[in-house]
Amino acid sequence: MEIKSKFRFIKLDWRLNLILILYTILGYILLSYFQYQINPDGVGYITTAEIYLSGNVYGAVNAYWGPLLSWLLIPFLYFNQTPSYALYAAKILSLIIGFITIIGVRQLSYNFEMNEYIRTASLIITVPVILYFALTIITPDLLIVCFLVYYFAIIFNRNYPDKLSNGLLCGAIAAFAYTGKSFIFPFFIVHYIIMNIIHHYRVQDPEQKKRVNKNLILGLTIFLVISGVWVGLISSKEGEFTYGTAGSYNYELVGPQSNGFPQFNQGLTAPVEINEEQALKPWSPFSSTSNFQYQLKIIWDNIKQTYNIFQYFSFLSILILLSYLILNIRLLYNWFVNKKLNQKEQQNLLYPLITIIIYAGGYLPVLVEDRYLWPIYILLILMGGYLINLLFNTESFKKLNYYIKSTPVNIIKGVIILIFIFSFITMPINELHSNLNTGKDINSLSNTLKTQYNVQGNVATNNQLLETQFICFYLNTTSYGQASKNIDDKTLTTQLKKYNVDYYFVWDDSSTHNLTGYYEITDGKIQNLMIYTKD
Repeated sequence: MEIKSKFRFIKLDWRLNLILILYTILGYILLSYFQYQINPDGVGYITTAEIYLSGNVYGAVNAYWGPLLSWLLIPFLYFNQTPSYALYAAKILSLIIGFITIIGVRQLSYNFEMNEYIRTASLIITVPVILYFALTIITPDLLIVCFLVYYFAIIFNRNYPDKLSNGLLCGAIAAFAYTGKSFIFPFFIVHYIIMNIIHHYRVQDPEQKKRVNKNLILGLTIFLVISGVWVGLISSKEGEFTYGTAGSYNYELVGPQSNGFPQFNQGLTAPVEINEEQALKPWSPFSSTSNFQYQLKIIWDNIKQTYNIFQYFSFLSILILLSYLILNIRLLYNWFVNKKLNQKEQQNLLYPLITIIIYAGGYLPVLVEDRYLWPIYILLILMGGYLINLLFNTESFKKLNYYIKSTPVNIIKGVIILIFIFSFITMPINELHSNLNTGKDINSLSNTLKTQYNVQGNVATNNQLLETQFICFYLNTTSYGQASKNIDDKTLTTQLKKYNVDYYFVWDDSSTHNLTGYYEITDGKIQNLMIYTKD
């Protein structure tokens, strides 16, 4: 028996190793096609890491962006901080995080009952999914996926009450995840308490109930102690208690008085200057009936957005969620009405569905984006694997196996597994393909502006603010924002001089501008871009 068990473990390791090798090879091949990918948050995390490296630690403390991704970038940027290398380093870091995440997914998969073939199929799916996470955007959301799969692996386990170290690990993992993204602070507190309540009522032994209670207290204490250090720092800097400002900023962004991101509407401004007229306004759904109705509309729109995101990820996503909902109704009925609890079913069914409801529900009042739901993607894959395993063990399949030779039945099973795989890998593969060489045009244009036009100093633009800010990142120049729409040349000239703008970019506008003290330098050699500089 021991030999058999040991052989099975080694065999599984080989499967995992092959999947990790496949991930590494594909990551290496794709890296060159995504080395120039750039996004605003990515620039923010890289810039923050560079501020830490400069020695200005307190200046790098930021309540909006969590520090962990910037901290992890520091060793990569220690010897080389050129913009192109920084973007490349961010991708390497993401691929490393993805590698660790796949190992964690395998660990988490053992909380879902499935045979090794289905488990291997589920892990194969994660390869393009994790590559999509790692390469298409610089974000801490992949870090969150990595931490959460390990946290879920512990908290979903039926043996969670057996060791106090499980509570310690849950608290520590969640605290580090919080330093990646502030959303984890409320999520962990709510999720961890609910999961411990379920474990408390699940176990029958009074000693185990006590251990669950101790784990709850220990986990929350460790979490609050570790995360409290960062909460204290950002609260001190903000002048008020906060565990992060990203949530409140996004809430104001979707508010009834919001015109969208202020930087696109406030005209030319210095980097730290805020136009009070365009600044986001705080609001409360309870301050008026119209605000409450507006909040309900946001929630409903976000429910539809979440549905569309899940459906886009895989056409099986909604079917998986509906199947889980039905099976959980049966589970809860047996638990509370018939007083019968199948602990395996509880682990397989109840825990992941509750987690999805809490995690996705946390974003519904504010804003929902694809990357916010990445941890749920992983759960959907494993939930799908469990349902296929359940299907293969139904009486219908057993009868089919009895009446038909095993080979045709195995073919049917193989086809089902292939449909399962392709349903989940289609989206990430399409996204990777459609984003090949993304950002390369901005990199090439930046090199042209540096070598041929010596662009430096202060920069402003009439349009294409994000592209201009990316160019500023490459050229190490300062962006003074985007001019107001329909601004006349005289007023624009006054603002350019006020902010001592050295270069003014004019995108997609071939008309001549009379900017006193400035002249155009590209002479039409750059498509869709004219640049005015000081006389």
